[in-house]
Amino acid sequence: MISIRVGDCDVDILPIVNGLTSEEEKVRSAYGSYEAYAAAMSIEGIQAIKSRVQLNDDFEVSEFDIAYSKRMMSLTGEEIRIPSPAICVLVDLVASEGNNVIPLDMNDSEFTDMYCETVPALDFVKEHKLAKKGMKKNFRSTSPADFAVEWDEFINDGIKSYRKVSQNRERYIARQIADVARYRKSLLAVIEVERAEGVAAILRKT
Repeated sequence: MISIRVGDCDVDILPIVNGLTSEEEKVRSAYGSYEAYAAAMSIEGIQAIKSRVQLNDDFEVSEFDIAYSKRMMSLTGEEIRIPSPAICVLVDLVASEGNNVIPLDMNDSEFTDMYCETVPALDFVKEHKLAKKGMKKNFRSTSPADFAVEWDEFINDGIKSYRKVSQNRERYIARQIADVARYRKSLLAVIEVERAEGVAAILRKT
């Protein structure tokens, strides 16, 4: 847990590994004592989870996603699930009390515009080669969280524009948290471990 005081609000950032069922317990253990709950997902994603729309059929899986899933499964023995089991638990817990999870990420249209403006078309060509390299690379990590971060660094080092996308998301999520903190006294923000420290660093400077 990463705890930060933002204005008059106590913000706890809970880093989770998306895709792993074993991460559900982190959310259950943290839940219960906050005025508000938020997740690093778009409003469309949260609404889909709440209404139990099956995202698996419509989810576009990239070569990076496939390679990451295979490497994570090799490390943990767990199959990667979509949508994130941890965020599904959060949405269900909050909904059971008649409330909604606050979306911290860009809506689908905003993200698409940002992505297209940030990632040159030529960078798409690099994905295949980098994904194949990722399947063979000797990663040092022995825990799921460490591997998620190390994989993220591997991708962002290989394609610089992807790092810019990640940084843009971190700034956006941090702004959303700061906005919520203006009218809440406590907030639990569930964020993928790859982005959690970056978001926290931005908030500490506000």
